[in-house]
This record gives sequence, structure tokens and C-alpha cells, in this order.
Amino acid sequence: MTDIRQENIIVDQPIPVSAEGTKKILFQMENCICKIYQESSKKGTGFFCKIPFNNNLLPVLITNNHILNENDIKDNNIINLSINNEIKEIVIDNSRKRYTNSDKKIDITILEIKENKDGIFKYLELDEDDIYSDKKNIEFEYKKKSIYILHYPKGKLNVSYGLVNDIIDNKTINHYCSTEDGSSGSPMLSLENFKVIGIHFGTSQNTNFKMNYGIFIKYAIDLFNNKYKLKNEINIIYKTDKEGEENIFGDKFVENNKNNIDLIINGNKNNLIDKYKLKKGENNIKIIIKNKISNLGHMFKDCKSLINIKELEYLDTKDINNFAQMFKGCSLLSDIKALENWNVSNGNNFKFMFYECSSLSDIKALKNWNVSNGNNFQGMFGKCSSLSDIKALEKWDVSNGNNFRGMFFECSLLSDINSLQNWNVSKGNNFVAMFGNCSSLSDIKVLQSWNLSDFDYNFLI
Repeated sequence: MTDIRQENIIVDQPIPVSAEGTKKILFQMENCICKIYQESSKKGTGFFCKIPFNNNLLPVLITNNHILNENDIKDNNIINLSINNEIKEIVIDNSRKRYTNSDKKIDITILEIKENKDGIFKYLELDEDDIYSDKKNIEFEYKKKSIYILHYPKGKLNVSYGLVNDIIDNKTINHYCSTEDGSSGSPMLSLENFKVIGIHFGTSQNTNFKMNYGIFIKYAIDLFNNKYKLKNEINIIYKTDKEGEENIFGDKFVENNKNNIDLIINGNKNNLIDKYKLKKGENNIKIIIKNKISNLGHMFKDCKSLINIKELEYLDTKDINNFAQMFKGCSLLSDIKALENWNVSNGNNFKFMFYECSSLSDIKALKNWNVSNGNNFQGMFGKCSSLSDIKALEKWDVSNGNNFRGMFFECSLLSDINSLQNWNVSKGNNFVAMFGNCSSLSDIKVLQSWNLSDFDYNFLI
């Protein structure tokens, strides 16, 4: 519980607002606020806004962690909320699910949501003077400032007026606004400009005064950005069994990006186009991206000692169109969880992306990839000899794919392909050996739903 500076408690009155003014505020803001209720009987308030993130504005739903958190999000990434007394489905953006953030320490949840294109809700504005300010004395500027909060006490949208008493460490807001059960997660807005300055999340129990508290909006957004912002430095680990030269990148990737990347290997700076003398054992490689990269083709091709790609989760892939042979021949690579939230929606070439990744057995991280622009899937998982479960690919949209040649070639442990039966492969024109030499696969009849009228199914194997 945040300490209250009782010596600073004020008794000033907030700016008075008429009943007509209150009615107008509720009318203007009612589609920006939502009532949240969960099966666990938790109830509270949330609001919609756009926050600055990686040089873009991200549409989000903000509330408290004790009202809505990752355990409340269903598998289909849909949550039901009441907006203006109507139940609405809000879709969590699962293409970049890593931006779903619940920080229990400060009791706040920020969920990235799908852009609102059908008018289901509207966005509250943030106080830009706060969001983009580097000033250190914001807490003094807000003392005695009149504010109001929009909330759902007892399940009905209401507005309460009060004053900011104190802002501690530019983080915690102490305020006087009447709140009740159901007010958690409500936005705190300045009466000067009707913009969000904070999020209410509780009532103090350590003072004779009823003091409410919230989190300063700038602090919440800074936490979010610091946790999830894209980095221009990525660390990977190579584990070599002998000293000598090793591939750190594929030759074509080096050729395409020699002016875009610097390397620091075990503390020593290296030219990207030089050969690297790696030590025996683990080598720490820092990749510093100086300029924007648009082509990841051949990035780690034949990097047989690559074992840890955890920090690739920070790589901005939204503008990448070529992923061909990116991990081809990475025979020690077994954990690709870092790729779980990659935005590959602009990717069209996935040819041989994981070809000969013989240690790769779990591809669940690829479940939510948006490959709808992909046209070339040739050999994508070819010779992944440890791969037996491809259920994660069940809902992939491959409707623009034309080349599926050898996509699962020599996946010797693959025995069940039922999850692919609803794929739309109507634009496909090359299926040769798509499941060639899959020695554990005895039946492909399930794929008759593909209706490959112009092809012999025997070509698949």
C-alpha cells in the first residue's frame, strides 16, 4: 500500500460542475468506458485509448490486474464487455500477443486490442503534456487540480468529482473522488482538458481520511514501453565444440546487410563481413542493428552452433517480406518460443525457413502467425526430423500459397496431419513431395477435402 503524505492533505473544493455538465460529460464519454465483469464475480471499470509505442499509437484497453488479467482471457482472445449497456465482444490482438501486459506490482493491465473499425467503442485522449514530458516535478503541478473519474459503481455508469491531493514520485496519485465497489480501473481525467491523467485502483486504509489512489498514466505507459519496446541490440549464444571459424550469419544475409549491422563477439567489435574466430564453448554475440532491415532471408543459414535465440523476440518484423532460409541448417535449434509474437503479416516468402532444423520438435510458438500474404512455403519444415506435432498450424491462412513443394519433406516422425484438412490451398500449383519420405505417415486421405482436382494425391508423398 502506498504511503499517504498526511501532512499534505488538502481541503480545497473541486471546480463545481452542474448537473447539465455532468450529463454532457457522460454522453460524450459513455462509449469510451466499459463495465468489466468476470465469471469469478470480479467487476470493475475499463477504458479505451491509444498509447505511444514504438513510434506508433497502439489501441489498448486499460483496467486493473485484479479485475482483468491474463487468466481471464479465453483461448479465442475475445473478452465480453458492457459498453453503453450493451454486451460487446472485444478482440485481443493475438498477432502481437506479447504486448498483453499485466503488471501485478502496480495492479494495472494494458491489453492491446484490435483497431476499432466498426464503431463499437471510442478512445479517450491522453494528456500529451504529461505523456511526452521529461519534467521531474509533475507531482507539484497536479496538486489541487480538479479531476473527475468515470466509473461503474454498483454497475451503473457515473461520474465523480474531486481533487488531486498529491502525486508521489511521479507514480502514485492520491485523490478525493467518491468511489465504490466497481470503480477499480476507471480513468482519472483533468477537468481542464478532459484528458486522462491516471487510472484509479484502490482506497487507502491507513488514514482517517478516505483517500483514493491511482497510477499516473505516464508511469504506466513508461512501464509498458520499457518492457516491450523493440530493441536495436539482440544477444544470441553460440556453443562451439572447437575453436575456429564459424558461420554467424548466412552469406547472402551478410551481403544484403553489411552496412546495417555491427557485431560484438565476446566483448570485441567485429566487421560483419569478416570471418569470425569463435572460442570453444559458449560465445556471446551482440547484434547491433544500425539501420532498418527489410529482408531476413538466410540470416542464420547453416549456423549449426546456434542454440539460443531468446532475444529475437525484440526484432521488429512487421515490414519483413522475405524469411526464406532464415534458420536453414540450424541443427541445434530446438526452442523457437521467441518467435511467438512476431508480426509476419507482410511475409510472402517462407521457403526453407526451418529446413534441416533437426532438433526442432515444438512449433507451438507459430500458432498465431499471420501468414495470409505468404505464397511460397516450399520446404519450410523440410527435414525437421524431430517434428511430430503440427497442430499449431491448424488455423494458418495459406489461401495465397502457390508453392507447397516439400513443405514437410522427410519429417520422419510426423504421423498425424488432420490439423491441415481445412487449409485453403486453392491457389496452390506445386504440391510435389509435400509429405515426401514422411515414413511415419500412412494415410493422407484426410486431405481429400483440399479438392486437388488437377493433381494426383500421390504427388504429396
